[in-house]
Amino acid sequence: MSEGAERLLAGLTCRIATRDAQRKWAIGNWFSDPLMRPGWLGDQGEDRYKKQLQGSGHQWTFRWNDFPYVEDVVASLTAPLIGVSGAIARDADDHFEVRLGGATLRLDGQRAPMQRESEVAP
Repeated sequence: MSEGAERLLAGLTCRIATRDAQRKWAIGNWFSDPLMRPGWLGDQGEDRYKKQLQGSGHQWTFRWNDFPYVEDVVASLTAPLIGVSGAIARDADDHFEVRLGGATLRLDGQRAPMQRESEVAP
């Protein structure tokens, strides 16, 4: 495993219970939404526990099918102050990539539903 990949993967575990002070994202220990956003993920039975990490060297992929939303994970890894220093994200439409140096962590998780205008703060 490359050093950059090691830092990105360590970033996932170090941020397992984090949430943004402005309540824009939260990780929730990978099973719940501490922000209790309405209309977001509900109970999906045993399938919610499916998570898979695979890769080697500079290229790693993490897949999961329940909370947290992929945007929340990306934010936790790239946010000012709490993010992994130097990490940048790219939205590739069907997944996100977080890069650090030559390392890439592909994140395949559920996307957050689009917010309705009535849910957006003024």
